Amino acid sequence: MPGGGEEIPVNKQSSKLPITGYLFLIGTAFFTALSYIFGKYLDFGKNFERYLEPEVATFYWFFGAFLFALIVTPFIPSQRKELRNLRKYKKIFIYSGILTSIGAALWVSSVWTIGPVLTSFMMKAQTLFSLLLGFVFLGERLKKGEGIGIALTVVGVIIVAYQKENYLIIGTITALAAAFFYSFLSYIVKRIANDLNMLMVATLRTLGVSIVLFIYLFITGTFSYPTLKDAIYMSLGGITGAYIAKACQFHSIKLLDVSRTTAVMPLESLFVVILSYLIFGSIPSLLKLAGGALIIIGVIFLVIFRDEKKVADGK
Repeated sequence: MPGGGEEIPVNKQSSKLPITGYLFLIGTAFFTALSYIFGKYLDFGKNFERYLEPEVATFYWFFGAFLFALIVTPFIPSQRKELRNLRKYKKIFIYSGILTSIGAALWVSSVWTIGPVLTSFMMKAQTLFSLLLGFVFLGERLKKGEGIGIALTVVGVIIVAYQKENYLIIGTITALAAAFFYSFLSYIVKRIANDLNMLMVATLRTLGVSIVLFIYLFITGTFSYPTLKDAIYMSLGGITGAYIAKACQFHSIKLLDVSRTTAVMPLESLFVVILSYLIFGSIPSLLKLAGGALIIIGVIFLVIFRDEKKVADGK
């Protein structure tokens, strides 16, 4: 293997229960899409009764999710058991808290700037970043078919991101940066938390982000209070996206390889489009839909050829 690195053992469950892994991915996509809808409703600044900085909104987003997790944890036997083993979660608690704080704040800024649908499509760059991480750190090789998938995905991202307004370039770059930090988080989870309880990982992640952002807001003097209505919607967005969706994603990472888990996530964009139409009556332009279709086709290439490569390698 190039680079002399050791390959991560494939979780035995990944070969026995691949369908379960994909079901968790579908759950991740749906609940993440719901969080986009809550973000669209608030519009992160335009509809707040009192203006809040993106970092403040992100803090309440995750703090609401943590409070929800705090309420439900005592009713879940596996979570009560894990409370006695919190030392095992120290590393992932720190890493997820820091990486998510940065990625989530960038995600909020992107939704604020270019909207939920475009942000959702741009977040699919996680697929490319995951492949890059696997190539650099795990010594993975890319097949020709995977190269075609990458090319199609990149072209789709460019089409979706293209806008005549110059200020939207900043939003696009912000979304790509958010995708990178979330992809790196998935890589870290696979490396150091593969044997941990993923629901507890998601719970501690919400706490870690809340602590990191509160410290940041306190130091910078930017902390402020939302109205009750705004706090409720931010909390609902956090519960669906930061807690339920991430718990599903982290568990799917245990059952599937990282590249595959991020590759299937265009389902999230499909759910965002459908929910946006059903709730807001808005439909993306044909150009954005065409770009989104290319992204999905490119991701399908990545999944198919990665499966073929694992079969050829006897994994």
